[in-house]
Amino acid sequence: MRHIGTSNMTIPKLRLVLRDARIKPACNEMELHPHFQQPELFQFAIDHDVVPIGFSPVGSPARPDRDRTESDTVDIEDPVIVKIAERLNVHPAVVCIKWAVQRGQIPIPFSVNRRNYLSNLRAVVTDPLTGEEMQAIAQIDRNCRLIKGDVFLWKENQTWEDLWDVNGEITAPNQSILTQLHLYGMRQ
Repeated sequence: MRHIGTSNMTIPKLRLVLRDARIKPACNEMELHPHFQQPELFQFAIDHDVVPIGFSPVGSPARPDRDRTESDTVDIEDPVIVKIAERLNVHPAVVCIKWAVQRGQIPIPFSVNRRNYLSNLRAVVTDPLTGEEMQAIAQIDRNCRLIKGDVFLWKENQTWEDLWDVNGEITAPNQSILTQLHLYGMRQ
């Protein structure tokens, strides 16, 4: 049996992959954290038996300057997250990891130190969040994408919004990329 995964797919792009791929994606890695829950894409993945993998589940406080904007928010400073962390006597990042796992995604928390590794592991096996806490976190979605993707822009006059099909359709600059990918896949 063979498995493939995708990353940073939007619903329109994932529809094409699901329609055309000989091997259906088993998972899709996407930015998912309390301030960017992507409920439609998350549910689309679940409905199509594609496991959501949450990139940046605690936000991305160390992201490059190119991905920062004035309107960005910080999940681990959100009062709802902080209040839950105080109740559990844990760092707010642990609450974000608990939320992700209980929600049904596989979080990818980034760390380089043992203390955080252990804390992340403990988060998924101890003290689940209550139903009320899960509902409270569902209410703090700010649609705040932190990883803009400017690094992937290569055509003149593109903006990072073009990558994410914000109007629900594949934006024109990406059409040629998808055509090339489709043709490449057809030759395989």
